[in-house]
Amino acid sequence: MYKVLIIGYIILISLPALGQELDPSSASNLQTITLKETLKIGLKNNRDIKKALLDETAAKYQREEIRGSGLPQLKAYGNYNNFLQVFPQAVPSGLFGPSEPGGVDVIALGVPHSLQAGVQVNQLLFSSSYLIALKAAKTSEEFYKVLSSKTEEEVIYEIAVNYLGSIQLELQKENLLANIDQLQGLKTILEAQVANDMVRKIDLNRVRVNLSTLESELENLEIGIFQSLSYLKLLMGMPMGDDISLDVAQGETDMYFGSFQISALDIQDRTDIQLLDIQKTLLNQEFRNARAAKHPSLIAFGDINRNAFSTSFDFLNQGKVWYQGSLIGLKLEVPIFDGFVSKSKAAQSKVRSRQLEEDRRLAEDAASMEYSNASKKYFNSLKTLRATEDNLSLSNEILSETKMLYKENLSPLTDLLEAESVQRSAQANYNNQLIQVQLGQVEILKATGKIRNLLL
Repeated sequence: MYKVLIIGYIILISLPALGQELDPSSASNLQTITLKETLKIGLKNNRDIKKALLDETAAKYQREEIRGSGLPQLKAYGNYNNFLQVFPQAVPSGLFGPSEPGGVDVIALGVPHSLQAGVQVNQLLFSSSYLIALKAAKTSEEFYKVLSSKTEEEVIYEIAVNYLGSIQLELQKENLLANIDQLQGLKTILEAQVANDMVRKIDLNRVRVNLSTLESELENLEIGIFQSLSYLKLLMGMPMGDDISLDVAQGETDMYFGSFQISALDIQDRTDIQLLDIQKTLLNQEFRNARAAKHPSLIAFGDINRNAFSTSFDFLNQGKVWYQGSLIGLKLEVPIFDGFVSKSKAAQSKVRSRQLEEDRRLAEDAASMEYSNASKKYFNSLKTLRATEDNLSLSNEILSETKMLYKENLSPLTDLLEAESVQRSAQANYNNQLIQVQLGQVEILKATGKIRNLLL
């Protein structure tokens, strides 16, 4: 049965979009991939994950930027001044020659041209804001790591749900193909019987109508499969031109039925809760940083330079005299009053922190609701699966008996067609319920923060 299904599926995927002619050369390029393989490809190529990893890298560089501000800051500088008119200076009379007592002499001190070049170094010795910012940068880096993990979990969930949805469509197609094959065979027999006046032509027309209906359903189903696979490739980061084939047999197995266990809900296993906790830490650090703005800071500095002065621009002469200067010092800054700016920033951080506490309570309630709904859905799906399994077994028996009665002319064709319709519906319900059980398992894994177990 599986061989027939896979061959039919390969033929379908080899068809270009919307039913163009078959290209025999493309069949050899198909890749049959399992759910686990699909997830691994998606984690490697999904564009949202790549963006999240880039954010993580940017956070690392941001931490290095803040860390670098506490290292020695070295710079070279140069100054050239051309005084078109030397600034006058007023001095008490008599300093530079005889003059009237009590008067003021105005003289020009300095020369028109001066050139200075030097190197300056600054080293932060103490700053509360710097130490807190360094811790905040580390926390921010951790935040983006968890955010990347959350993005990966979302991608895993989306791929798993879409993969199982595509399998569901494939199982529906398998059921349709089997029924179409049965009706095709019945149609051939009835055509021969009508030609020999053994049955009424109306019986043949009924089969033709049913066959036409199933073929229309098949065409619509193929479009749905094409669209579902296209979205799956988008999630996986695969080129749309690549052809893939899903492991359809996986949808007909018990996947996790034997080993799947429902874990108790632990809030801390969920990345959304982890992100909120890290945001809480960041807000606390923001509050401390606002308070630290009132703390003193101490900076050491040094400067070494060379200077030249002249009445004309002759600094390139070899005999020019350069004068060396140097200094070292400490700079202490003690904030006294900033107009309550720091106090207002700290108050804002406190308000945002209280808002975040409400967000976390809401997230906890939402997580509990999600877990409860997922568990309820899973157990209901299991119960329904058993019922559909019994219905399928009963419909198969009815169809088998009706076929036998029809062959012996003890049952009309309408009974056979109805039995086939009932069996087709029972098979479709069973296939759909198999997928619903597996989707219920995925929902539980997502709710408990263990969606990565799908990769195990």
